[in-house]
Amino acid sequence: MTRKAKKAARPEPAVTVRGLENRFGANLLHDGLDLEVLPGEVLGVVGSSGSGKTVLMRSIIGLNRPRTGEVSVLGENLSALQGRQRKALLARIGVLFQNGALFSGLTVAENIALVLKLHTGLAPGPIDRLARQKIDMAGLPQDTAGKMPAQLSGGMRTRAGLARALALDPEIVFLDEPTAGLDPIGAADFDRLIRELQQSLGLTVFMVTHDLNSLVAIADRIAVLVDRKIRVGPLDELLNDPHPWIQAYFRGPRARAAHDAAGSGH
Repeated sequence: MTRKAKKAARPEPAVTVRGLENRFGANLLHDGLDLEVLPGEVLGVVGSSGSGKTVLMRSIIGLNRPRTGEVSVLGENLSALQGRQRKALLARIGVLFQNGALFSGLTVAENIALVLKLHTGLAPGPIDRLARQKIDMAGLPQDTAGKMPAQLSGGMRTRAGLARALALDPEIVFLDEPTAGLDPIGAADFDRLIRELQQSLGLTVFMVTHDLNSLVAIADRIAVLVDRKIRVGPLDELLNDPHPWIQAYFRGPRARAAHDAAGSGH
């Protein structure tokens, strides 16, 4: 195969970020940030508190307008789209916000059904069946469908939020701190669920997290926000990055515990 053919065979990134700048007053979060998310990968995004992990995610999905830079999702510039075109692209994206972010006045099934009503012309019967299918996909018992968010544990709310994120069979899913507040067993179960869904559905996963165990368990590559830029690579490469924060994060006591747990199969 020629070099030209190899280049042509390279898959289009699921997400492309070029020259991103985010500034809030005098606080410069991102300064010319570049990033590519590959189709079908689980990308873990980490950084110190205040480094702008969630702001980066919100910039990609169109909830934050960056000062400068370009963002492409699934080959489309979301900020340039309007009306039906924008709605069509958003239907290909699923988002799990921190703690599930469910509507408190709706049941779990109604939370999922709302997304289906907004984006499809389906009748109530098929919508209800699809909502229950997504509940099952998220690993929740069917009796969860009629429960209110306040009746659920933290782990169940996260899974219910995931079920809503999967409502439209998206190609890419954005997760914001999905294991925050979960006990170690619940967090490990959620990690396994994400990996199973990614493999069975061919999902691309963009996961903002601080959970080292999640990174070791399921991330194909890790993006680290440091010095207002981003460094991306598999864990083995980042372990050799001399940046002080990266060394402290990936070689500290908690990191060694995460490696040991992964090595023992836990």
